[in-house]
Amino acid sequence: MAVTIKDIARAAGVSKTTVSRALNNKGRISPETREKILKIAAKMNYRHNKIATSLRSNKSMVIGLIFPGFMAGHFYSEIFHGIEAYCTEKGFGVLIGCSDGLAQKEEEIIKLLQERRVDGIIIAPTHGVDLDYYHQFKKEKLPFIFIDKYIPGIEADRIVVDNKKGAYLAVTHLIERGHKKIALLSGPEYPCTTIEGRLEGYLKALEDNGLTYRKIIKTDKNVYNQRESGYKATKEFIKDNDGVTAIFAINDSVAIGAMRAIREAGLRVPQDMAIVGFNDDDISLYIENSLTTISVPKYKLGEKAAQLILERIEGQADTGQRIITLEPDLVVRDTT
Repeated sequence: MAVTIKDIARAAGVSKTTVSRALNNKGRISPETREKILKIAAKMNYRHNKIATSLRSNKSMVIGLIFPGFMAGHFYSEIFHGIEAYCTEKGFGVLIGCSDGLAQKEEEIIKLLQERRVDGIIIAPTHGVDLDYYHQFKKEKLPFIFIDKYIPGIEADRIVVDNKKGAYLAVTHLIERGHKKIALLSGPEYPCTTIEGRLEGYLKALEDNGLTYRKIIKTDKNVYNQRESGYKATKEFIKDNDGVTAIFAINDSVAIGAMRAIREAGLRVPQDMAIVGFNDDDISLYIENSLTTISVPKYKLGEKAAQLILERIEGQADTGQRIITLEPDLVVRDTT
């Protein structure tokens, strides 16, 4: 016979309400009592009935998650691990959709998640989604927050990295290494608030140091093969290079692609062309000439996003918009 909350309450010598609070990590209860109840529940092999909980609370105990894609690198994978770990701890599941960087697909996934009755959605939005769509979506009272990037003009909670500061650190580092002609290698998701912030930081660092040279190397829109995008764009750029000695790449994936193009052109990294990436993906440490990059607290980004959306779902948050900005760090390696 299945173990019930009543059985646990009898064994622990407490009320069913207290057991419920301990199992759901809610309400006022001492840490000692909570630990005692959890140990008894584990010993009795208690299995929480999420279906029953969902019916009683009118919640699905599932949140939706929309990313541009997971194949673009480890960036979103690490964020996902932070989201999943926090949600699992709180008894929530995660339903994932990938927009492929396409506005229409993002809208379709939102509708699908609504049909699946998720309790809230975490979104890394795509540029080009109709503002009216988000305004209408907001009226439907389903909690949602933005992560990594956001839609200007839509008042919703968001958690982002200080991209402007990160880019400023990267370009200032190159300037301190003696470089005066520094190009920015853009990415497939441009334009979006993430890349726009990094562009602002690039321009600000040049301005503050009295450098007038500006160069934006644009890549194609392939979010699933960003290394190839970086490679192709840099290969074309090198053919007509007008004295650039350093590249600030918008992320590590395009930076790694650029390094291949630089070497194929017979140039050395960093002696002939220095390069700095952004995100500090795992692979950046293990490639030949480990990549100097801007480190982003990806796991924490996901963890805090999960906390934000669950607080909205549980009605624990203030009514006003909440904006959390995490700090990046410069990691100096071989490519500078």
